[in-house]
Amino acid sequence: MLKPHEYNRIKYLTFDLVNVYHSVNDKSTVNAVYAQVASEILQLGENADGNFSSVNQLPDNSSVKSALENYLKALENPSFSREQAEKMLMELKNWVEPFHLPTEAQMKKAFKKVKKLKLPALSQWDLREVTYLAWNEVSSNRKYILTADGRGFYGTISGNIKNICAICQKTSVVTQFLATTKTGADGTYTKNGTYICLDSDLCNQQVQSAQGLDKFLEIIKEK
Repeated sequence: MLKPHEYNRIKYLTFDLVNVYHSVNDKSTVNAVYAQVASEILQLGENADGNFSSVNQLPDNSSVKSALENYLKALENPSFSREQAEKMLMELKNWVEPFHLPTEAQMKKAFKKVKKLKLPALSQWDLREVTYLAWNEVSSNRKYILTADGRGFYGTISGNIKNICAICQKTSVVTQFLATTKTGADGTYTKNGTYICLDSDLCNQQVQSAQGLDKFLEIIKEK
C-alpha cells in the first residue's frame, strides 16, 4: 500500500505536470517532465504492494504498481485537465494505507505521563491523509503527537510566524514546539525542539516525505 505522504507526493507531481501541459509549448520539455514524473511515481510503487486487509474497496488492478502504471497511461495525455487529475487521484486514494487509529486506552498509554489527557474527536480525520496524528490543546499550550507505530510525544507550543516547518518542509504558519526530555541517569532534563506547523492537519496534507518527521522526532525524543 502507499503511505499517505507518498500519495501527497504523487498528487504534487501530478498537478505540477498538468501545469506544465498547459503552460509549456516545447514538446521535448513536456516529454522530459513527464518522464521524470513517471519515473518517480513508479519508484514509489516498487515496494508499496502488501497487505490490503484494512481497505474495503480496491480497484481491479492486482497491485499498487499496476494501478500506478494505469494512472500514468492516462496522465500521459497532454490535454489532461486538473479536474480529471482530481478524479483519478480520488480513485488512487483507495490504495493508500490509512493511519492505524489506536483505541482510547492505547492513546492514554502512549501519553501515560500526562494526567487528565484530553483526546480529540478522532472521527474528524480522513486517516488516508494522516502521516502522524496531532492536536493542539489550547488550555495548556501543548501539542500532542502520535506516530504510526504508537509512540506518543508532547510539548509546549508558543507563537506563530511564517517559516519552514521541520516536518513537512513547506513554508507555513509555524509555532515553536519544545519538549522537555530526560537527558541522563542523574535526572537532568533539557528542552529540545524546533518550528513545526501550527495546524497539523495542514502539515499532514503537505508532507511528501517521512524524513522530516523522522528528524523532528530524533530531536525531541528521550536521549
